[in-house]
Amino acid sequence: MYKLFTEKKYDFFEAASALQKSIRRGEEKEAMYWAVELFNSKYDEYVWKRLKIISSEDIGLAEPNISANIQALYEMYLDQKKKKDEKHKPERLFLTHAILMLCRANKS
Repeated sequence: MYKLFTEKKYDFFEAASALQKSIRRGEEKEAMYWAVELFNSKYDEYVWKRLKIISSEDIGLAEPNISANIQALYEMYLDQKKKKDEKHKPERLFLTHAILMLCRANKS
């Protein structure tokens, strides 16, 4: 059995769980903390996977268009990431937008 850790030595699975719980509770600062921790630890694709699931699982019909919006933000993220601006990482803007949108959404 192996363990995965984040950059700051958090257990990966606990960090992912904390991200989802923060979003469910609408805790923007906490959700951003965990999203950034996972992003900085090179788990950005996993974060996007979880955000897509959260958009349907936790929000769903309470905000019927949110999954499409999250997918659109993910596609913009990928387009920006291709530009390889390692210093500024402007693709993080789309991740930030997605996290805040999910935190502020009505939950089902």
